[in-house]
Amino acid sequence: MPERQKRVTLKDVADYCGLSRSLVAFIISNSGYRNSTPENRRKVAEAVKALNYRPNTAARELRARKSSTIGVAMPMSGTGFYGNIALELQREIKRRGFTSLFSFWGGDDPEEMHAESLRALFSRNIDGVISWDASPRFREEGIPAVIYGGGGGLYDSVSPDDEQMIAEALRHLAEFGHRTVGILGMKERNRIFAEQVSGNGLATRPEWIFELASWSRRPQDAFGQFYRNCGGTLPDALICHSDTEAVAAVSSAGKQGVEVPRDLSVVALDSSFIVDYFHPALDAFDINLPEIAAQLVERLLARIDAPELPVRPVKILPRLIHRESVGRK
Repeated sequence: MPERQKRVTLKDVADYCGLSRSLVAFIISNSGYRNSTPENRRKVAEAVKALNYRPNTAARELRARKSSTIGVAMPMSGTGFYGNIALELQREIKRRGFTSLFSFWGGDDPEEMHAESLRALFSRNIDGVISWDASPRFREEGIPAVIYGGGGGLYDSVSPDDEQMIAEALRHLAEFGHRTVGILGMKERNRIFAEQVSGNGLATRPEWIFELASWSRRPQDAFGQFYRNCGGTLPDALICHSDTEAVAAVSSAGKQGVEVPRDLSVVALDSSFIVDYFHPALDAFDINLPEIAAQLVERLLARIDAPELPVRPVKILPRLIHRESVGRK
């Protein structure tokens, strides 16, 4: 087995130059110019090249108590949204000159496994964290954080503007002549829907406001249960929490003899690339994942630089695109 090559140290570079170790450190780090004459800088540059010196960034970061690493704590289940946003976050974090460290939990995992994914980040020397969970632990640990979704008043947050999205979806359906509408959604979106629906000249019923289960079980025959709950009496249109629920609803509706959009129009609030390729192509909001990732990273870096700033929520309004799943009544 070949002998492992000894790592070249800062002392080796200093000895090669005939300069002090501290002066070489100043010159290499560009942190000061004490006696760093052009001649001394030339000597150091030649030594670095001749010895193939590579700075020990891990040790430097440890001394500085900084890692140039951003943690991301997020779920990884339910819809394709999560895999896609993770990729966009990794790209954006790298573009800003940081390394990303991901810690995932499954949507159906017990709370202890969820908490463990956060503890995994606390054990690392990260500069800040982007999280789907507004845990008070980030403040307790002194870790700058930004949250996707609601920040609970504790943290900066970035999220789609649910109120504006639902208002736009209702206007869209009203413009196509719909008069009754239901929703397959989660708690907050269902609440917003119930508050806004009458203001757009549309009507709903309690049985048309369907509370989805969490995560992996969420899309499974939700429409079938919705259909049974309302005794087969359907509204003109249905708003779905995401394209995953919308695709499942269209498929399930077909098994009940309900054709989209002839008998029922469908709008998806959150979407991915599948909306164009499903039949019928779904009317849905174009969730701009690169913009969301950029806003999450930008807010976190601002918080790291100025921890005393007031907490700031950022709302993003996606664009509703009409395709084929909303018909004229």
